[in-house]
Amino acid sequence: MGLLEGKKVLVTGISGGIGYACGKLFIDEGANVLGSYRTMKPELETLGAKLFQLDINDRDNIAKTVKAEIRAFGGIDALVNCIGITAPEPLFAADPAKWENVVETNLFSAMRIMQSAIVPLARKGGAIINISSVFGIKGGIGQSSYCASKGALDAMTRAAALELAGKNIRVNAVAPGFIETEMTAGFDEKFRAESIARIPMKRFGKPEEIADLCAFLISDRAKYITGQSFVIDGGLSI
Repeated sequence: MGLLEGKKVLVTGISGGIGYACGKLFIDEGANVLGSYRTMKPELETLGAKLFQLDINDRDNIAKTVKAEIRAFGGIDALVNCIGITAPEPLFAADPAKWENVVETNLFSAMRIMQSAIVPLARKGGAIINISSVFGIKGGIGQSSYCASKGALDAMTRAAALELAGKNIRVNAVAPGFIETEMTAGFDEKFRAESIARIPMKRFGKPEEIADLCAFLISDRAKYITGQSFVIDGGLSI
């Protein structure tokens, strides 16, 4: 029997590296997965998840869409929020519109999706995971909007854990460091080498390693864990 046998899990951002790895592992561990994507990718067609398109720029319809999909799916036992973008630029020259877009995507879309999942999760208890970032904790040069959005996501996670414990809903965050995804694929070789030199384990992490932690946290083996931000960064933050 798999770790998540019989559970129904909503994974948002399933077309991204971490979201896809989570969806694949959860299915391998016996879960039924409902996944939202922004852009369809060929690998999603054979994943085995029930998919729906979610336009996070359509603020007024995010909650409506998510609620309808959860209802059609027959409810959920867990939500894993993997939606996230970055817009690197120095703070002194930051474009307020880009800043707002990053915060809207990384923080407000997570809030709207969480709101949509609370009633279905409360029916029998469950778990929420928000994919945050170690840079929301330690900061990063040229990443003020990203760091701010992820730091706020951690804070929202802790507040939600306090609010939802009485409904038997656990809320945690997973804060990765540098992971081999599309977001890091565009790094130039110099920056990549400098980044790896700062990591005690001397490599970027793999999306599957983030998925392993998420699978544990939404499983019944983690039923006394809530309100935490789990850093998984190869020692970068030590």
